[in-house]
Amino acid sequence: MNKNKRLLQIFLAVVLVNAAGLALRLIKLDSYIILAGFRFHISLVLPFLLFLKSLNPPNLKQALLHPPYNKTFQPLGWIFFPLILLFIILYILKKIEIGDPEYFYEFGLSSIVDYPVYLIWNLPQLLMFACFIIVVQPSLKLQSPVTALIIFLLFAFEFIPLGKAKIDYLDLISLLFASLSIGLLVRYFQNIYWLAIIIFTIFWVNLLAFGSDSPLMIHILFAARYESWEGFFDIPKNLHSYLLPFQLLATAIIIYFSSLKRSRNV
Repeated sequence: MNKNKRLLQIFLAVVLVNAAGLALRLIKLDSYIILAGFRFHISLVLPFLLFLKSLNPPNLKQALLHPPYNKTFQPLGWIFFPLILLFIILYILKKIEIGDPEYFYEFGLSSIVDYPVYLIWNLPQLLMFACFIIVVQPSLKLQSPVTALIIFLLFAFEFIPLGKAKIDYLDLISLLFASLSIGLLVRYFQNIYWLAIIIFTIFWVNLLAFGSDSPLMIHILFAARYESWEGFFDIPKNLHSYLLPFQLLATAIIIYFSSLKRSRNV
């Protein structure tokens, strides 16, 4: 398939995902389903299914069975260093305290123990998404900003205000930085398993530490029977909305400089 047809296919996938997602929101249905514990969000699954017939089998097989890049410590640094930096800044500013959240044991501590379970429940959809991005991006030789834009647009419908709701610009900024981080990761390496683990864990750790009022994020990343979580740490309300954007921005910056260093060594 030539480049123009592939780009048209991506455009149609973006339009279809957003049209379907908005339709679900308008009739007050979730943009995801849970089957036997496994989570399937329309933005993560549908693009892969739309591209499934046109994916290059050897490339897909290579991505699934023989992914490159087997380092461990560097990806762990991308996950945890931005969070540690955030903790240090909050501590210096005296803006963080140990919290006393509701459901401390049944949600908080149990979530730490159940991390592997939550990761497994999310792996199918994240691997589909990673396959879509990793197989499509090299075939079109897309630059990281273009890949990030595609990812951003695939989730855009979740942030379109309906009725009297207003646009949450900080959530949009979080999506932008997350998309940029993923775009940079795909350029850095082609390991779908590390990509899935990094995407899941960055959000999972942040929400576990600081909490969230988003049923969507709680249901996908944690247990479906909870609607919100206060977090292990108390942060002033006027700062809370800035925590995830800051962490994601720091993640994007670290990955960017890691990719620059790798390019110079190649």
